Amino acid sequence: MARRSRALRNATWGVGGLVLGIALGLLVLNLVARTRAGHERVLEYTLAAIGKSMHGGQLDVDRISGNLFEGARLYRVALREKDGTPFVLADSADVDYDVRTLLSPRIRITRLVLYKPDVYVRRLPGDSLWNYQQIFRDTTTGPRPPRTQRVTFVDSLWAVGGTVKVEIPWSPDTTFSERAQREEVRLALRDTSPVIVRRVGGGYLRTINLANVNGRLRQIRFAPGAESGSRIRIDSLRGRVQFFRRPADVRHLQGIVAILPDRVEFDAPVLRLPGSRVATSGVVCMRNDTRECGRAIPQNELPYYDIAFRGDTVSFRDLQWMYPRFPSNANGKLSLFLETRPEGTLFDIRDARFTAPGTRIDGSFGITVGDTIVFSNVDVRARPVRVATIERMLPDGLPVRGLILGGATIRGSSVRDTAR
Repeated sequence: MARRSRALRNATWGVGGLVLGIALGLLVLNLVARTRAGHERVLEYTLAAIGKSMHGGQLDVDRISGNLFEGARLYRVALREKDGTPFVLADSADVDYDVRTLLSPRIRITRLVLYKPDVYVRRLPGDSLWNYQQIFRDTTTGPRPPRTQRVTFVDSLWAVGGTVKVEIPWSPDTTFSERAQREEVRLALRDTSPVIVRRVGGGYLRTINLANVNGRLRQIRFAPGAESGSRIRIDSLRGRVQFFRRPADVRHLQGIVAILPDRVEFDAPVLRLPGSRVATSGVVCMRNDTRECGRAIPQNELPYYDIAFRGDTVSFRDLQWMYPRFPSNANGKLSLFLETRPEGTLFDIRDARFTAPGTRIDGSFGITVGDTIVFSNVDVRARPVRVATIERMLPDGLPVRGLILGGATIRGSSVRDTAR
């Protein structure tokens, strides 16, 4: 009995000593992590751990404050491609993470705040991968044992004063003659072009800009090399979007985005513009894949847009980014479908009902914006007809002036504007 009690006491003291040793070790590590030298070691450890998931890029951080256990603030963060081209630049970042995951293929960040981040998403002419796919690509060759897929989870991400620039290859319509293609390129490179295009080595790039981006994202699953792709839930986001040269002011956005290898899918039930509240959903195809886009997409039509907007409170001033001739003082409801066509981008407006000074207009019509502007499938009713309002919307105006009392119906297959 005495031997058993002695053994029990020894075991208890041994376990107690082990626990005390671990506690003292953690305390020492915690104290070291708060020193300048400790910060450098933490930074070195963290960058080495994260760097294992990046074979085509490089992460640089000037300095770090905080400690390994409570999270850290990073200063002057830069994630670049191997040639130094930036992907993400941030003035600073606050990050809390599960330290146990840093050596794992599945990294979990519980909170991330990016201050003044600049994000550059691009795919150059002739490239098959986007820059972020290139940075995080898996370069392992030869037979490999089954392993856990590399993925980063971010529970909550805040962006403060950010900008995003998306650059995609652009090319003239190859169905045109060489002379017509040269003219299309010349018009696209002008400052008055509806889209922003610039010349680069190997071809041309179209730019889509987002400025003054502020908001919160959560439940982020970032896995650019996986077939299942990346997913983001948008809790609240605002900023200025320059899809065409004229920007749109997004006051509030909520929804879900899925970034897949060949396309982007999104569903945003809440989209608020200065005078509009709409819902939007759709897909943007990046490759000529008939499985997802419904048909084979020629290279000059990529990326392919198939997007729907629906709203019961719509100000046409908010739609002038796509067609500047929309009247600023018209308000109402509509369904809008945006689709890429060989001749340009189709904006198909259906079941529109809006009022403008002196008139009420109902109906449907389409506008194709390309090297020319084409009105199609026009079925519009106005009561009464205020000619000045309708004239401002049409490319070439009308041959009459004034106000017609009563009503009128306008129908037609197409109205074309070739002037720029």
